[in-house]
Amino acid sequence: MATNQSSKFRAPTDLLTPESCISSSRIRAFLKRSRNLTDDTIRPHLNEIEKSKCTQYFEEEIVPQWKIRGEIIDYCSKYSKELRNHTSQGKTVTPTKLSYDLPNAEEMTDKFDLRTDPYAYKTYQRRIDEQYAQCDALDNWTQNEKTVEQIIRQQTVEVLNDKCFYQNWMQAFKNASDPKKYK
Repeated sequence: MATNQSSKFRAPTDLLTPESCISSSRIRAFLKRSRNLTDDTIRPHLNEIEKSKCTQYFEEEIVPQWKIRGEIIDYCSKYSKELRNHTSQGKTVTPTKLSYDLPNAEEMTDKFDLRTDPYAYKTYQRRIDEQYAQCDALDNWTQNEKTVEQIIRQQTVEVLNDKCFYQNWMQAFKNASDPKKYK
C-alpha cells in the first residue's frame, strides 16, 4: 500500500519538463490550485474534523501537496542551474528537445567562418544571451515560488496550532516526507 501512496503523491510528470519550467503558466496554475485546495481552505476542513484527527489530516492532505509543490519548484530550480552551467560553457540549448540533463546541448567551440555566414557569431551570441535571460527569469520565478511556499506553510502551521494543538508541524512534514532521513 505504501507503494501506491508514494506514486499517488508525486508531481505530475507532464509538469516536470524544461518546457513547463520556461513557459511556467501550467505549473503556476497547478501550484495555485494545489494551494487553494489545501492551505487556503484548511480552516473549514479542520472545523469538520475532531482534534484527535489533526495529525492524520495533516499527513494525508497537507504533506502530499507540500511535497509535490516542492518537487516541482526544485525541478525547475535545478533545471535553471543546469541551463546556466551549459550556457556558461558556451553551449546552446533547445528547450523543446531536451530532457533534464540537457543531452542535446550543442558545443559551439568551433570557430565561426564569417566568410560563409557573416552573422553566425552574432546569432550564436544572441542565443547565449537569451539563455542567460531565461536562467535569470527561471531563478527569479523559482525563488519567488519558494518564498510563497514558505509563507503559505507558515500560515498553515499557525492555523494547525490554533485549531488543533501545538506541534512542530514543519518537523512533522520533514519526517513524513523522508522518514528514513529524520528517524
